[in-house]
Amino acid sequence: MPGIDRGIGITEFLHEGTDVAVIALFGLLTQLGDVWFLFALGSVLYLAGTELPSVYVDRRHGLFVLALVFAYVALVGAVKALFGLPRPPGAADAPAVAWLPPVLAAVFENIATGTGPGFPSGHALGSTMVWGGVALVLDDLSDRVRFGLASVVVTIVVTSRLVLGVHYAVDVIAGIALGLAVLGACYWLADGGTAPGRVLAVAVAAGIVGVVVDGSGESVAAAGTAIGGWLAWRTVADATPSRPANRRELLGSALVLVAVGTLFGAFYVLDPPVPVAFAGAAVAGGGVVAAPVLGERFA
Repeated sequence: MPGIDRGIGITEFLHEGTDVAVIALFGLLTQLGDVWFLFALGSVLYLAGTELPSVYVDRRHGLFVLALVFAYVALVGAVKALFGLPRPPGAADAPAVAWLPPVLAAVFENIATGTGPGFPSGHALGSTMVWGGVALVLDDLSDRVRFGLASVVVTIVVTSRLVLGVHYAVDVIAGIALGLAVLGACYWLADGGTAPGRVLAVAVAAGIVGVVVDGSGESVAAAGTAIGGWLAWRTVADATPSRPANRRELLGSALVLVAVGTLFGAFYVLDPPVPVAFAGAAVAGGGVVAAPVLGERFA
């Protein structure tokens, strides 16, 4: 499946000659399917889904969405390594913007480029799984609203990958198709999202396969996050309340989430040795899953 066969000419049409301002805009929009955003989305639904205006998502359904993030991160490395197909030429090169200060230039380069294997699109896979999972758990809203919202977000994300020139059209189509298949299987396995521990087990299995197939530091960290989250849920499932008891508990849970996010960020920046990355990821994954119980104790 050579690169030119996957392009269908769409990536070239959307990307070549595109203005820098448009590239920057779609670089921001693509964050709706980036790992950090999906992790934050799943975490907020898990910790505070019952307190959000106009929606009600209990802790088990919120963890179902968060577990989909864990499963996606563990799965994508294994699948990409299995195919090993390249991205479009120039995907790792950001347009030069002379007037940007160095810090913003680094951010722009990060959001507007892509590296590593390109098939399938991880953003397409992750946004389909996670935003689709959000649509499934938002029962208080009509089907038209929740599935319409998910469809719009996924469309924005996959379009952004083509405009940025970091994926071929076939990459995003395959990512959506695989995402729908995995989401459907996980929703069925989790009994309509009420048994999120089963999705965490799927994430563990995908993480182990990723380590065997890929063996990169990212795959090891993904496996560590999944294992830590799965072990934590086995420990705290019965003690986890379906919703925050009060604002003090919610604040305590939020502080745990901030600490976990800081730990993730530190490992991303420092790129520690593999054993340290695995252990740190396991602690972070377990920490966010145990955050409601830890927040209750802090309160």
